[in-house]
Amino acid sequence: MKINRLWLPLLVFLGFLAASFFSGNLGLTQKTLGNTERVFFYALHIGIWLSAAYLLNRLLHIFFWDGVFTRFTGGSTPKLLKDVVGFLFYVIALTGIIGVVFQKSVTGIWATSGAVGLVLGFALRSIILDVFTGLAVGVDRPYSIGDWIMLHGKRPSLHIIGRVEEINWRTTRVATKDGNILIVPNSIMGQTMITNFMMPASHNRHEIFFTLDFSVPPERAERILLAGAKAACGKGTKSPLESPAPKVRIIRTTHLGVEYRVRYWLIPKDISPGRGRHQITKSILEHLQQAGLTLAYPKQDIYHDEMPNRHLDARSIEDRKSLLSRIDLFSKLNDEELHFLAENMERELVDEGAKLIKRNDDGDSMFILVEGLLDIFADIDGSGKERKVAQLNPGSFLGEMSLLTGEPRSATVITSTESVLYKITKKHMDTLLQKRPALLDLLSHTIAERQLRETHLKDNQDTEAFEQEESNLANQLVGKMRSFFGNIFDKVTNSRSDLPAVNDSSEPK
Repeated sequence: MKINRLWLPLLVFLGFLAASFFSGNLGLTQKTLGNTERVFFYALHIGIWLSAAYLLNRLLHIFFWDGVFTRFTGGSTPKLLKDVVGFLFYVIALTGIIGVVFQKSVTGIWATSGAVGLVLGFALRSIILDVFTGLAVGVDRPYSIGDWIMLHGKRPSLHIIGRVEEINWRTTRVATKDGNILIVPNSIMGQTMITNFMMPASHNRHEIFFTLDFSVPPERAERILLAGAKAACGKGTKSPLESPAPKVRIIRTTHLGVEYRVRYWLIPKDISPGRGRHQITKSILEHLQQAGLTLAYPKQDIYHDEMPNRHLDARSIEDRKSLLSRIDLFSKLNDEELHFLAENMERELVDEGAKLIKRNDDGDSMFILVEGLLDIFADIDGSGKERKVAQLNPGSFLGEMSLLTGEPRSATVITSTESVLYKITKKHMDTLLQKRPALLDLLSHTIAERQLRETHLKDNQDTEAFEQEESNLANQLVGKMRSFFGNIFDKVTNSRSDLPAVNDSSEPK
């Protein structure tokens, strides 16, 4: 294929050479020709010189630039370098035409051109600097077309991040995150500190900093920030990388609080650094909100009473009630019932990588995820091999079917990070249902609606059909729940006394 590119310049050169050879055999020399023939003679020999330059330039392209040079550097040859060397070939050919064809002295021409070049060099020194810097960039390859780079300013607010779109004789064009094209002279690029996000590997590391209040325990802050960062990773090519995994470190303390650094990795050719920062930051803020935390801010407190809480307190019944009220399953509970669960549910701290629930095991409890991240594994194709099918963020609950119907666990749940959960057991529900049996119907409808919503049936049916489907599923659940909880409904009284405490509950850890 490369040899085919030689045919045209070779045929042109051989054509001029053959014409010159035959004209010499016929006795057509410069001294014996008339004016018309002399013009033909000049055109013929000019063609020989120019076609020779054309052929040599093409040979250099095929065997050196696209062969030796490419193998040596490991990349394509810069177009600018090819153009400069090709231009030199034609300058040499022009010199040969003047000295050989027209038989003129080239010494004066070179001397004059030297003086003119000196004047032009002073006048065009910035352009010449741009050109030679462009050549240096082409050879050294600190960046290439398509690379994401950062041009460092005098201070961080002046840094510019963008993608290299074009490198030409004078300038480098960079597409910024704002969608604008920044045209930078090559001489400026040569004097500016540049960070290439795509070297030495295709993926690169980025950092975001968050400051939390001193009252937030460091292990809790690390757990929430890490879970938020992990939740944004591994969601296809348009998201930060799942491996290498994100990391969280304490950097320093400031007058606002403790500053944490979140590190993550992405591939700039798939997702821009700005979009990756947005996804990580958004996910972390959502996790902080679910945990009842806010970023540190300037404040001055003067207290004449008990200090108010700035974050969720696991020891506070009111904070636990607030957490329960955000769970769909318990949205129909009254204040007294919420208070009972908040007072008696058990707090558990689970290490990273622990198996919280195993598929097909018996169970009579459910969990509410407060902080951390959970991975759900299930046998989706019946092969017996479990695969990761979902990821649960803070605010999610799981195990409600085992709690209310006694069904075996339908999936395996493993903690992706250290996690904090609240556990609600069958004994807790016994107490609630004995006090208000009507909860049975309310809970069954809530679960039925949730299951249908997760299977997207609500999107494909009209309202009447969906309500009928929900009613049928709720009735099935009611039967299972009655069977699981036994005959407690026969012992229900109409007493409105306070709810008793459950003996097996423990204090929050």
